[in-house]
Amino acid sequence: MTAHHRPKILLLGDSLTQTSFEGWGSKLSNIYQRRADVINRGYSGYNTSFYLRLPMEPLENTRLVLIFFGANDAALAEHGAQHHVPLADYVANLKILVGRVREQYPLVQDNILFITPPPVQHEQRFVYQKERYGDKATGILERTLENTGLYASACEQ
Repeated sequence: MTAHHRPKILLLGDSLTQTSFEGWGSKLSNIYQRRADVINRGYSGYNTSFYLRLPMEPLENTRLVLIFFGANDAALAEHGAQHHVPLADYVANLKILVGRVREQYPLVQDNILFITPPPVQHEQRFVYQKERYGDKATGILERTLENTGLYASACEQ
């Protein structure tokens, strides 16, 4: 079997997907080595609304798609407006994304795995802010465990 015809596992998501080959994505690739190619299409800073602006990439023999969005979507509107997507829009966007996946990759159909946004650990989020923004860190959470939990529940549905 040539690489062109080898089954593909497609990862769609935000930075948690983009950087997944530092962790869970590389483990997945290792598990499926010589049986399937794992294709990473994660984009740091993206939410579902941003992602829907991208065209679906033609990839022959795609058999499984993992969709991992919600961490950015669940940013609080008042403190993370550039990433925030209202909950109802997030749900609608996931449905649109599934429709596009099924249309572009006919071999996938029900082989779509959703990964819910992970919990937010408030103290670690403050540490991240300080490391990333230094003196410009606001000390105000732009993501919370409670709000992200709503998005995770919606994703499960």
